Amino acid sequence: MKKLIFSIAVLVGLSQLNLSFSQDKETGRNFDVAKDSVYVPFEFRGAWLSTVESIDWPKVRIQLNKQTKPDGSLESSSEAKKRAAEQRELQKKDLISLITKLKRSGCNAVMFQVVSNTDALYPSKILQWAPSLTDRPGEGPGYDPLALAVKTAHSLSMEIHAWINPLRIGKVDLPRRQDNICYVKSELVQQHGDRLYWDPGQPKVREYLAALAEEIMSKYDLDGLHIDDYFYPDGLKGTGEQAKPKKDEKVWNDEALFQKYGEGKTLDQWRESNIDDIVRVMHQAVHKAKPDAVFGVSPAGRLVNTQALYADPRNWAKQGTIDYLIPQIYWQHGHPIADFKTVLDSWAQILGDTPVIIGMAAYRYKSKAFPEFSEYELQVSRTREAPFLEGPQRQNVIGQCWFTTHNIITDEFTSQMLNTFYKDDMLAPGFGTAKTILQSPDVFKMGRHLRWGEVPGADSFAVFRLEENGKTAEGGTIWKAVLVEKFHGFIYKCKESGNYIVLACKGNIHSQRSNVIYIKD
Repeated sequence: MKKLIFSIAVLVGLSQLNLSFSQDKETGRNFDVAKDSVYVPFEFRGAWLSTVESIDWPKVRIQLNKQTKPDGSLESSSEAKKRAAEQRELQKKDLISLITKLKRSGCNAVMFQVVSNTDALYPSKILQWAPSLTDRPGEGPGYDPLALAVKTAHSLSMEIHAWINPLRIGKVDLPRRQDNICYVKSELVQQHGDRLYWDPGQPKVREYLAALAEEIMSKYDLDGLHIDDYFYPDGLKGTGEQAKPKKDEKVWNDEALFQKYGEGKTLDQWRESNIDDIVRVMHQAVHKAKPDAVFGVSPAGRLVNTQALYADPRNWAKQGTIDYLIPQIYWQHGHPIADFKTVLDSWAQILGDTPVIIGMAAYRYKSKAFPEFSEYELQVSRTREAPFLEGPQRQNVIGQCWFTTHNIITDEFTSQMLNTFYKDDMLAPGFGTAKTILQSPDVFKMGRHLRWGEVPGADSFAVFRLEENGKTAEGGTIWKAVLVEKFHGFIYKCKESGNYIVLACKGNIHSQRSNVIYIKD
């Protein structure tokens, strides 16, 4: 089983470090390189930015067609062009604002939904444009939303992961052009109720998804890609009433495919293996396009719920086809069937050393189940106390991801987050199978400024101020590294006296710490 390359709590003592660290050029009066250690905390703090049905964005659709004015007349071509340009700029401004507010809320990663109903929020050679962007099906908005999101997130030193719904095509009557891929390749499509789905039993569906993942990851500087819990439609698995279709709902017709590709499996085993294959080929495509990126899945909150869709994350963990998992644990403590802590512990224990990020139900704030913010405080605390693996420096629950963006960027919710569990900024942990190794910055001081040179491969640097946080067994001091800023430059003016270190960063890859620099008043 692959080993994690991150540490949620990195205790860096002299015996664990490169010998160069003993050459700290400007050691603080209270920092003893022979006895002291540095603790650098990491935590994934993400949020889903939902675009399906414009849940978070876009709230404004660009009207490319001429509109009727209040006086009943039709716009002129110049008027229509000017209005569409204004709507385009408003769309862009809103997207930038959402990501910026996520940063202000304490988040360090955004999961941007770029494919929701077999449509795209970027210029794709495979899919047509999402109908939420303009009033002309399949026509683009005149800019690239994904490129804008990547640029914005990285300018704020945030990670950005592309989020796609792999099998969902959407309602039958969703506006589409006749040359849409779901019509061109209709032999790969099944209708279930009033919705269309790609059939996981078709080998060419796996080829399509692999091509889609490779297109997205090779074209954009993304930190990762993940899919959510739309697998086989709910209600197919089981016997008796559970398996019967609802009124006027078509039965999932894959008997011929099962006979052709089943290879001695039962129907349930074969369907589950189809989902395993989709996860595998997408994982391979992501790492082929960008070896340092990560691929993960966000399944339903309980294992039994996701198994009902023929998806079993235990298989992916054993097969090494996921870099992380984000189960959507959207229940409160004390829930009679899905108590938060009970469900959390179940994931932490069955997935071995696979990193787990917990999906959090921000959208339920002030509901009957989540009447007070204190429930979120307790849940975040639980994620930080989740089971450790093979020693105190390895933990597979590495953070939280909030559903959805507009719920956490309100003044009230953000204020409560910053006043409770997100008081200090943190870097997201490094995980996955990255091959890149970053050198530690060589830091020196000029007055109250820290300076360092370029580090090959690094795209940003994180500055930490050290705070005393206990004693080592040898009588030295444990120092906690508190993130003060992550940015793209090579010089930092210290606002306070004390000990400082710097880490080189590229996405979720971090170097070891630099030498310690002491800044005095």
